[in-house]
Amino acid sequence: MVMVKSIKIEAIIEIEDNTHIDDALLKRSLSNLGHIKSCNVNNNFDEKQDVKETSDASSLDKSVSEIDHFINDANKIYFGTLSIEERKFVAASMLHSASISNLKNDSGYKSKLNNTFLEKFELQSGYSEQLLNQEKDESVLGTLKEKFLEGDLVQMYTYIWEKILSKGEEEEDFEVELIESSAEKFGLEKSAINDTKKIGNERSKITKAIHSIESGKVAYNKLKAFEKTVLLCLMLTECATIDGKISPDDLKVLRNIFNDQFNITSNVMSVIIEKKLNYSITKKVEQVEVYREKYELVEFLWEKILSSEPGIDDAEMALVRKWIRRLDISDVESEGARKEVEANLNPQ
Repeated sequence: MVMVKSIKIEAIIEIEDNTHIDDALLKRSLSNLGHIKSCNVNNNFDEKQDVKETSDASSLDKSVSEIDHFINDANKIYFGTLSIEERKFVAASMLHSASISNLKNDSGYKSKLNNTFLEKFELQSGYSEQLLNQEKDESVLGTLKEKFLEGDLVQMYTYIWEKILSKGEEEEDFEVELIESSAEKFGLEKSAINDTKKIGNERSKITKAIHSIESGKVAYNKLKAFEKTVLLCLMLTECATIDGKISPDDLKVLRNIFNDQFNITSNVMSVIIEKKLNYSITKKVEQVEVYREKYELVEFLWEKILSSEPGIDDAEMALVRKWIRRLDISDVESEGARKEVEANLNPQ
C-alpha cells in the first residue's frame, strides 16, 4: 500500500514584469509532483514589505506585561502614533481597567468580556485570558486615564465603537453598556460618547463593505451601491499609492473625491486609506470582470461625479483617468460612458 503525505512549498519566483501567473497555471506546472490540493499566487509580491510585515507580526506576539510596560512608560498615549494592531491592545487594557469592579462582583461578566475581546478585537485567547486574570486594583483606571489627552481619548473610543459595530448584525446590549460606562469613567461627556458612536458606526459600515468586497461572493459590478462606492475608493487609493505611501497632495485629491463625489467624510476615510491589501484590487477587478462589467463600473463612477454638486478639478480627473486606464478602458470608451450617464441624468 502506497503511503500518501502532504507537503507545503513556499517559493519566491522572479519573472518578467509583464508575465502573469494564476493558480491554474501553477497547478499545471507542479502537477507532475503530485495532486495540488490548494495554492495561492500573489502577483504583486513585495519582498521588502513581506520582511517588514513578518517583523511586525512577530512584534505583535506580545504579553500583557509588555503592553503594561508600554502604557506605564508612556508619558502620554497618542492615537496617531499607535500602529493599527497596537490600538486593539490599548483598547482592551482600557476596557479591562474600567471593568475591574464588575469582574470582581459579577461571575458572568468575565466570560462576556472575554468573548468581546476574542470576537470583536480578535485578541489571542491566551492574551485575553492573561489580561482578565490579572490581579489589579481599581486605581489603575486613574493612572491610565491620565495618559490620554481628550482628543486622543475621543479617537480611541471611536475606534472601539468601530471594532464592536463592524461585526454582527445587531448591537449587543452588554457591549454598548461596556463602552458607554467605560467612556464615562474615562471622563467623556454623554454628548462626546454619542459622537464617537456615530462616527464609529459610520466607520464600521466601511469595514463591513470591505469585508463584503474581499469575500468575493458577489461580482464587483453587482455589489450594493455603497459597497461599490467603497470599491472605487479602494482602487483610487491604490492608484494614488506609490511605494506604500500617499503624498500630501494625492491625499488631498483623495479627500476631495471621497467627500465631494462619494459623500464619504474625512472622519471615516481613514478606514479605507489604512486598509492594507496583500494584492492589487484594481488588477483583480481588471482580470476577473469582463469588458461590460468593467464598463459598468466606469459608468457608476461617472454617475457619482456628474450627480455631485462640486465639480472635479484637473488633479482629481488625472487620478480618475489613471484608474480607468488600469481597468483597460480607453479614454474614448470612458467618454462614451460619461455621455451615456449624462443622457440618463438629463433626459430630453
